[in-house]
Amino acid sequence: MTAAHDIWDDLFHGVAFAAFIEQAIIEQAPPNPEATRQRAFRYYEQALAEKHRRAADATTASDASLSQPTPDNGTPTSHRVAG
Repeated sequence: MTAAHDIWDDLFHGVAFAAFIEQAIIEQAPPNPEATRQRAFRYYEQALAEKHRRAADATTASDASLSQPTPDNGTPTSHRVAG
């Protein structure tokens, strides 16, 4: 992968580009640098919060599945078929 592609994989650069484009649309001109910077940091903080929330949810779900009691055959009790 080239360096040009790597920069777009970075979270901050992606949201900074989005902030630049959206600010330019709002202003109908080259965007104000300070307004763009503030928008980019707001988007970045929101994206990080969402990323951390998803990671926490995944960890919680994983921990919950590990704590399910199992019968002697190792199958979680929620997956047993009554017989």
